[in-house]
Amino acid sequence: MAYNIQFQIAGFIVIFLLTVIFFSKKRWKSVQNTIYRILLIVTLLELAFDIISVITIVHRGKFPRLNDFFSVSYIVLMILYIYTVDLYTVSNTFYPGMNKFRRKVKFLELGIITLGMVASLVVILSTKLLYGGEGAFIFSYGPPSDTVYVFSTASVIFVLIILVFNMRHIPVRRQLSIYSFCIMEGIVALVQMYNKALLIVGFGSAIAVMLMYFTLENPDMNIIAKLNAANHRSRELLLNILPVEIADRLTEEPSTFTQQFEDVTIMFLDIVDFSGISNRIGAVKTVKLLNTLFSRIDDLLGKYSIEKIKTIGDSYMTAAGVPEPYADNCRETIDFAREILCTLKEFNLEFGTDLKIRIGINCGSVVAGIIGKRKFIYDLWGGSVNLAARMESYGESNRINVSQFVMEKLRDCQEYSFEERPEMEIKGFGRMKTYFIN
Repeated sequence: MAYNIQFQIAGFIVIFLLTVIFFSKKRWKSVQNTIYRILLIVTLLELAFDIISVITIVHRGKFPRLNDFFSVSYIVLMILYIYTVDLYTVSNTFYPGMNKFRRKVKFLELGIITLGMVASLVVILSTKLLYGGEGAFIFSYGPPSDTVYVFSTASVIFVLIILVFNMRHIPVRRQLSIYSFCIMEGIVALVQMYNKALLIVGFGSAIAVMLMYFTLENPDMNIIAKLNAANHRSRELLLNILPVEIADRLTEEPSTFTQQFEDVTIMFLDIVDFSGISNRIGAVKTVKLLNTLFSRIDDLLGKYSIEKIKTIGDSYMTAAGVPEPYADNCRETIDFAREILCTLKEFNLEFGTDLKIRIGINCGSVVAGIIGKRKFIYDLWGGSVNLAARMESYGESNRINVSQFVMEKLRDCQEYSFEERPEMEIKGFGRMKTYFIN
């Protein structure tokens, strides 16, 4: 039976098409993808030289030098193919935060495989490739061919050892592509050993490279995964700044807007004597305490439909009834404020502090939306917002101070009791009655 080169031709076509597809677009840059680019070219050349060497070996009597050139070149390319896969494997074991010792080990591994590759090339290029058989059954053997098998076997063992000791740091999908190389090398070596005429080594290389592409080195899959992750992070950041409905609206229509709401409850919270606390314990410690307290208040918001609007210094602002109107937004805000006071007591006991806060609440109509071109923030405007801020500044420590509008809205609720305060002059609003909620 004469040599069968259909497998090499099929492998060449697969790698040729894969190379065209790969280099037809801009690809996500990474060390592994750079190595994969080299691997594609080496594999394509290996398969081409394999096909040509089979054709020339059959006619060795006519073209001995040409046959020697392509046969030796094919063996050299096989060594380079195996070496590139070794490089690919080692490159996957580098990870962020690696200590100096492990980094030195990785460079030692690179040195070992490079030394093995150089030694193999020296043997191949310095010794004669021998031939046996006649006509269509001529085959090559000798030190160059043996060197490929030795280097291939050593590389498979080397790769498997690296995988065992670095499983935690190599993504599963990358492991699959590396295992495919090991499996292909083993299978094709056995098949070739027992069937000299069925030339399948090059085809095994093509399958391993193709599996690398579809398991991970497909840059389109890589880009999609990374873009999805980036979009997810961007979405999370956006939702930390804007309400869901507003974030969705900006995503679809990136333009500023405002909207009138008739029934909104606004709450302002402020730390009493914040500057004095900062002077006593230092700005850094004060900000850390403030962050811890405000983070716990943020956690409380998860129970309600209330939107956090912003924090300015030691001031915390919320609104209920925007951007989605709903009934009982005033009642929810009062319940939220009460829970904040309970949280503050627990906070002071836990940290041994004596923080005090003022809370002011008002309800009414507002204009809400986003204005400007940069650093968007969803904000509220109108007299109702200003009055809520005045309720906070005219309040008392650890009390919930509300406007007459809030009292009138909730006066029939048995769960709240209102303590009327002396009428006072409210800046910008004249004389008004205000109430503490107990």
